[in-house]
Amino acid sequence: MDISKLKQGLREDLADILERSRFVERQKKTRSDAVHRLTRAEAIAIAANLYELLGWIPNLSVETTTQTTATAVNVTATVTGDETISITGLVAVPGDLLTANFDELAHPSYLLFDEFSGDSRPIESREALAFALFEGFTRNYRERYEFVLTDPVLREKALLKAHHFDEE
Repeated sequence: MDISKLKQGLREDLADILERSRFVERQKKTRSDAVHRLTRAEAIAIAANLYELLGWIPNLSVETTTQTTATAVNVTATVTGDETISITGLVAVPGDLLTANFDELAHPSYLLFDEFSGDSRPIESREALAFALFEGFTRNYRERYEFVLTDPVLREKALLKAHHFDEE
């Protein structure tokens, strides 16, 4: 056996492995970018809708956060400034980032995240997720506001922050 032929064969094998590795990285990056664009666009549309509906609430924040295969929409506010009320939805693309199947990018999943259990519940569409986030947030906000109004100290804090209710 000739050592130079073995070395040459090993170099070729390593070059092939490196090329395949670079191809996989390019595929992964391309898919990751596509997932990011899709989920972020969907999440921003939901966030804009929610901000339009809830923007009058004091201390309201509607934010999007991008993760690996999902973008989260988080709605938060406080009634008194001490305790945060929040609800989160996810726009996600299922599957492995290494797959070359880009068809599934056309159909993201919408999920309502349960912050207490850490589970998520599937929602059928972007509009349904926006509605579920709106309903869940307003229910929690209403319950907290009602509780705060029963406590004289907390009531003063809440009413000072909610002067806009008297304007209408």
